[in-house]
Amino acid sequence: MQTLMSAARVKAHLPAVVKAADADRLALGFFAESVYAEFSRKEQLLVLVDVEGDEETYAGHLLFDVKFPRAHVLQIHVAKGFRGRQLGAALLNVLKAHLTDLGFISIFARVAEDLTQANGFWNSQGFYTQRLTQGGKSRNRTIVVRAHELKTAQLISGSGISAADPLGLDFGGRRTRPLYLLDLNVLFDLGPRRERHPLALDVFRAERMQTCALAISSEIETELTRTARDAKTDPMLAFAGTLARFPVPDTEVLARLLPSLGEIVFPARSRVGALSANDLSDLKHLATAIHNGLPGLITSDETVLAAAPLLRRAYGLDVLSPVRFQAPLDEHELPVVHAAPNDDSITIERAHHDDGPAIQALLTLLGVEVVEQLSQWAAAEVRTTACVRLVARCEGSVVGYMALPASPQPAHIRAHVAVREDLPGADAAAHALLLRLHESVPIGGVGNIHLSCPKQQATLREAAASFGYTASPSAPTELMKVSLRQHVRVSTWATTRHALISTAAMQLPEQPPKYRHVDQQLPVLRRDGQRMHLSIFQLEALLAPALLCLEGRDGVMVPIQRRFEEPLIAQSPQTSWLPVNKAQLRPQRLYVSGPNTLKNFRRGDLMFFYESGKGGGTRSVIAVGRVLRAFHRGQGEAEVEDLAGSVLTEDQLPEVGAAATKTVTVFDNVLRLPCPVGLEDLKALGCGSPQQLLTAQRLSAQQVQGILEKGFQ
Repeated sequence: MQTLMSAARVKAHLPAVVKAADADRLALGFFAESVYAEFSRKEQLLVLVDVEGDEETYAGHLLFDVKFPRAHVLQIHVAKGFRGRQLGAALLNVLKAHLTDLGFISIFARVAEDLTQANGFWNSQGFYTQRLTQGGKSRNRTIVVRAHELKTAQLISGSGISAADPLGLDFGGRRTRPLYLLDLNVLFDLGPRRERHPLALDVFRAERMQTCALAISSEIETELTRTARDAKTDPMLAFAGTLARFPVPDTEVLARLLPSLGEIVFPARSRVGALSANDLSDLKHLATAIHNGLPGLITSDETVLAAAPLLRRAYGLDVLSPVRFQAPLDEHELPVVHAAPNDDSITIERAHHDDGPAIQALLTLLGVEVVEQLSQWAAAEVRTTACVRLVARCEGSVVGYMALPASPQPAHIRAHVAVREDLPGADAAAHALLLRLHESVPIGGVGNIHLSCPKQQATLREAAASFGYTASPSAPTELMKVSLRQHVRVSTWATTRHALISTAAMQLPEQPPKYRHVDQQLPVLRRDGQRMHLSIFQLEALLAPALLCLEGRDGVMVPIQRRFEEPLIAQSPQTSWLPVNKAQLRPQRLYVSGPNTLKNFRRGDLMFFYESGKGGGTRSVIAVGRVLRAFHRGQGEAEVEDLAGSVLTEDQLPEVGAAATKTVTVFDNVLRLPCPVGLEDLKALGCGSPQQLLTAQRLSAQQVQGILEKGFQ
């Protein structure tokens, strides 16, 4: 048996494919003969043939459609004389291998619920039921939508850490939490009448949500015993006994550490030998943390907190206030409404008091254990300030949920996200929640994001893949990403490199390379010491929305009207009360232009957006992104879903030109320039004449650097 895919080989068997499909319309549905010819030209038709000598006999076929990162099986059929030999599974295995090589995330199939044998087959091939939907009115069937998650490099790979986790981000089962030593004043603040009681509670909530681990020094027990009225019945002393404990260093170590620590924290009293018992106790806490290699100490003592910068510089120890364990709730106070495809409206907002049952029902349906719901997912919390709890609503129903615990290390972001895949708006909800998560990383900053999700979340994983996540080979429900929200230039290379080392323990080359092409390989040293080579194109995808604006990289400049620019390009400088356009839900967006512009777009180009003066525009370059691909699309050929990454509808396409054929450019990693580059500067660079600004134009490497220099003045 052979499986054919090339258009030239498949063409001879098209009549047999059409005949077999038409004979079994009840199971396969109906497609016109031209559809099979079109799919064969796109090499989206697998044909299984029995080979005897020079003769090939049709034995089966598989018809599939692709919209990255998802594929859909439209038909799978094995001829009667060849059944019972696992040939259907063989066809699927060929498709799985093909799509895995191309980096696809999942395959979907729609099967009528009443086709018992067919459903059994798909179940045996690892296609789980994602949701049920209603079929056409003529047959009034219930359709089972089945999903299979591929073992791609973005998901779980059998080839090991190098393939599945190029940047070495995986913690998986080895994921460690920062272990902080508690000062005695934090324990005392647990008392309900203490002013800082809410702050102390948030510290312990953070431990429950596994943001960190907590321990005490044996000095605390000594202190409590010294100050307690009755050590045998003191409740605080009893509570302290439940925490992990580190012994105070021996006399020799203290003799070495205490003088220098005293000079940093209590310089005046230390110099005259007037340290109190409480001062010495504070210094012993610090010495215990330093001696045991702990990352930090949590305290409410203002004097110790004031010395935090010096302690970090001298000993690498972070002294943290309990305030650091409070989530920035103000950033999420206002709801955000997203206009999604298919006329769905997705609202992302803080969870209300009465959302608890719906959140718990969602997580229970997805197989999250109750103990995890109450701890890591904060599902039943009401007024917590230690965690941001967001819900995604569609038509009043809770479609998705995200718990975002406060992190004492702002660059390290931990989140839990889940969506109801069987409800309308699930795909848009997944994108909207991830978009909100990425806004936790400030523009110009670096974030190391670890995302936990329930099992069987194909829709969420597809959305995460488009944002540049990889999955943990050791923990299937863990997704990971480093988000670099900045343009990396020669002048910022060193600071960006340092930020990546401190945040993700990954090292770029010490010197910025000279740009040759987008597939140019760069060495990256990972946290485990392995040296990987990644292309610029791949590295930008993994660090999205990063752009490596290296010397020698050329680009393209395109005009855009203000009314299209504001909904297409994120990070608008003005807050809008209108629903956020559906295009902003997707990292990959579409720019539509005339047919003659196709020649100006090349994969990997830096794509600069010139806002024209029409409609109050600024007549300046306001943003830059990256070209993924460009192609021609005939007017009338675009489906609603095809335009989901664009701000245009089918009716608006004539506004970008009268020609029936359009150039569609897919771009991503779009970021605004801090300083828009005006018309006079563009003219000085030789790319600002009125005729040039009417259409897409190529930019030389020198012009690109000139625009970037002005844009970052």
